[in-house]
Amino acid sequence: MVRLVFKNNGVTLLEQLMSLLLGSVMITGLYGFYRTQLFQTLAQETKTATMEDVRGAFDILVRDLKNAGSWANGEPPAETGALDDPKADADSVCNRVYAATATMIHVQMDLNGNGNCADTDPRESIVYELTGPTSTCAGTKIVRRNGDCLVANVTIPTPGKLFRYFDASGAELGDTPPMAAIKRIRITFGVRVKNRDPRAGSSIASDLSTSVELHN
Repeated sequence: MVRLVFKNNGVTLLEQLMSLLLGSVMITGLYGFYRTQLFQTLAQETKTATMEDVRGAFDILVRDLKNAGSWANGEPPAETGALDDPKADADSVCNRVYAATATMIHVQMDLNGNGNCADTDPRESIVYELTGPTSTCAGTKIVRRNGDCLVANVTIPTPGKLFRYFDASGAELGDTPPMAAIKRIRITFGVRVKNRDPRAGSSIASDLSTSVELHN
């Protein structure tokens, strides 16, 4: 006859500790995997957002530079005052490039053919400049369009050189070029923001560069 013997001792303390250890290892592994995937997704979203910021700014900037010197009547109109001649330059007509440095460019156009380059809708006298941040536009550097924030958190790969200017032969004209000689403008900047992963200790950046030929 077979006798069945049942023990009511339960699990030992060692067995309980081993179960807790194995459970902890599994939970830790799952948490690490989840955390890695989460921050990778957040980093990719941030990278995409910064790239959209840069591309959007480039689209506006390139459009304005291509329109520089577009005179609806074929000839540059006369300057009318402070709106289109803020520096009181030597001539009395609007200029394709009114002023240019490595961190600023001021272009003009007459898009509606009303005989001036001072209109604000559409805007016909446009200034782009690299400046410090404002209360509504964050970052060490920002790019402004007529005083308004175009893009925040800007970085410049070559410090102090947002714009580079070239003549018709391809020769670089320096940081304070002769306005009439400018034929091509190279623009380079990026957007850099803090990585949301506190363990990464780095930032997320998107950099772009493009050249614009002045056809007018």
